[in-house]
Amino acid sequence: MEPEGGSPGDRGGSILIFAPHPDDETLGCAGVIMKAVRAGRRLRVVFVTNGDGFARAAAFLSGKDAAAVEAEDFLAVARVRQQGAFEAARILGISADALVFLGYPDGGLARMPADGSIPFVHACTRKSRTYGLLVPDYRSRTRGEPAPYLRSAVLADIAELIDAVRPGEIYVTDPADGHSDHRECCALVREAAAGTGFRGEIFTYLVHSSDGGWPTPRGADPDAPFETAIVSGRRSPADVPWPPPDRRPMSREDSTAKLRAIRAYSLETRLAGGYVESFVKSEEVFWRLR
Repeated sequence: MEPEGGSPGDRGGSILIFAPHPDDETLGCAGVIMKAVRAGRRLRVVFVTNGDGFARAAAFLSGKDAAAVEAEDFLAVARVRQQGAFEAARILGISADALVFLGYPDGGLARMPADGSIPFVHACTRKSRTYGLLVPDYRSRTRGEPAPYLRSAVLADIAELIDAVRPGEIYVTDPADGHSDHRECCALVREAAAGTGFRGEIFTYLVHSSDGGWPTPRGADPDAPFETAIVSGRRSPADVPWPPPDRRPMSREDSTAKLRAIRAYSLETRLAGGYVESFVKSEEVFWRLR
């Protein structure tokens, strides 16, 4: 790929956001996206999976019992989640061209072999290679064929994107996140960034705390900051420093737009509306990856 972000020595103002699943970018970084758009900064949002391992959503969409859902039902979920990503992007002010879908297995990022000739087979979709639905997956678009479900393949894709975009800032889910895909996404970005010689900042955002208490307080509230809570006698979120080192205020207008973008993810809103809408606050919070 040709570099997008300027000369090799100029990381410029480009921003690269990694989301393990469609919706994570909006939950954690909607404010970052809107501010970048207003500032005219280059921006790419990379979805590492299509969100195709969401069993409750597959049952909901198909009207089947959870034990009866099939591969086609999980692919239907992926299609709806991709649609949500495009609609959320429109609300936040970024073009469809700024979205990149890698197409690796939801729920399987940490289970893919490092390399070799036998790729991981996703139990939900029965796929063993990257794929696209509304748009081609990254490998098919850039090289004419999909990538196998191997850790070496996704690592190469992430490194290639970092080299192409040359961001000054990278955003990715926190290593303390309670979801295995989120932790592995962070590990992949860290490793790929080191391999490219990336010298910018890596900011992390939290979607799932290991104790299940995040985010608090519950409910959408554009006037309230994030807070801690006590879960089973411990502070929640338990595995990240508090207060967060980077608290970025959001205007009421931006918080309201973030709520609309979250609601563009119709499946998530229907199945977990109280949870996802709780990311609408008067701020977004970040940690730094070292």
